[in-house]
Amino acid sequence: MATMREDALIRPQDLNAIDNTIYETHREELKARSIFNVKTDVPAGAETYSYDVIKRSGAAKILAPGADDIPLVDADMERHTETIYSIASAFRYSVQELRQAQMSGTPIETMKAATARRAIAEKENKLVWKGDAKHGILGVANAEGIQAMALDTNAADTSTNWADKTGREIVADLRKARSAVNRLPGHQADTLVVTPDAMEELEKEYNEYTNQTVLQYLKSQNWFSRIDSTSDLEGMGDAGTNCFLVLDSSPTVVEVLVSMDITRHPQEYKFPNYKIPLEERTGGAIVRYPMAIVRGDGV
Repeated sequence: MATMREDALIRPQDLNAIDNTIYETHREELKARSIFNVKTDVPAGAETYSYDVIKRSGAAKILAPGADDIPLVDADMERHTETIYSIASAFRYSVQELRQAQMSGTPIETMKAATARRAIAEKENKLVWKGDAKHGILGVANAEGIQAMALDTNAADTSTNWADKTGREIVADLRKARSAVNRLPGHQADTLVVTPDAMEELEKEYNEYTNQTVLQYLKSQNWFSRIDSTSDLEGMGDAGTNCFLVLDSSPTVVEVLVSMDITRHPQEYKFPNYKIPLEERTGGAIVRYPMAIVRGDGV
């Protein structure tokens, strides 16, 4: 009588259920991708990616008749080479779990696949915002050349923390940061990213003469097209303080490099378990014009 091999228990419907789970993205785990453009035109086999970082905007000039001294913008750029890394995780199913799924005639439970997928997405998100010190990767919040701004203290001159500031003082901090981006030729601050605690402080009253919160006031002024929060900004300011970011989020300023999105590799079998690896290839944040990013420290 023919017997079923234990290493042939994963059925096509099981793999379909796993794949559907792996490729089903969730907004909350992809904050960086929802804010920044994702660059996907770099081959998965590439080990590095080189790009130009703009130190300042190039200057043009009016040419006199017959002149040929056209100014070059090359002098305002610096070539950077970013290493592309693999982010990997895996999950496993026992042969008994697979037998039970076959017995009931239903696909296997895909919670393990979802957990492995989320682990990669969270790691990618951290790389984009804060980098990875062990591998020498810088993120948006600590990229070389961004504008770091120490916040003014409150009226009592005791604290820079938004919890100790009035709504008007918080708005003053944001106006100062926004102005630092907007004064750059051709750039407009369109995004504010804060920590979860700072987002709560945006719900305080703007002033005693209005029922508006700080957040409502900011929206009424159309200062930013997007206001969001991420815990990855916690401790990223000077001396380990929390911070916020005000930036121009256009692709000419910053992108997320993903040369291969999350991919399921063939399962490995070693009794009594199947191991299913997942992999993503990413270069993290590609910051082309760091001056258009302002980090406010001491929130």
